[in-house]
Amino acid sequence: MGTALGKPFAGFFHQEESRIVLFGLDAAGKSSIMHKLKTGETLTTTMPTIGTDVESVKYKDSNLRFWEMGGQQCYKWFPMTKHDFQEIAGLVLVVDSTDRDRIEDAKDFLNAVIDEIQGSVPDNVAVLVFGNKHEVPGAMSASEISNKLDLTSLRQKNWQRNWHVQSSCAFSGDGLHEGLDWLLKNAERM
Repeated sequence: MGTALGKPFAGFFHQEESRIVLFGLDAAGKSSIMHKLKTGETLTTTMPTIGTDVESVKYKDSNLRFWEMGGQQCYKWFPMTKHDFQEIAGLVLVVDSTDRDRIEDAKDFLNAVIDEIQGSVPDNVAVLVFGNKHEVPGAMSASEISNKLDLTSLRQKNWQRNWHVQSSCAFSGDGLHEGLDWLLKNAERM
């Protein structure tokens, strides 16, 4: 009897959220992007994220739960287990498009994450790369970021999922909605 009565209220008490992992090197703009998506406001000062910050964001008709991974420990400690990755709907790498000196580090980090989770994520998980800070003169374009990250080589690792690079600006919000729209369209679980 309790089961029959509970079913009509199941959606009222719990709406399923799509889990998205947000990661990247330190100072790329992960926290600023997260704050802009959650509140619509610009984050003027940031403290480095230590560990993981989990935030829920309502975007259009979707409930998204972002797991933001602090960037300082990216090579030493990635705090999610393979079991955690079985539940994700999308991966979002944030790259500082002005930091040409560390784009190779971002590539290495992306490849390390892919190697770690290969076989643990659903087949439809899409990879979105935000090329953040694109408004700064001399910033890398989306195509240059794609080339420097060598995203086409992911196919050689049997990573057959969709990927996209979206130029963005965490302060103005430019490109953030376009990126999320792409992610929503390309990750069937959402």
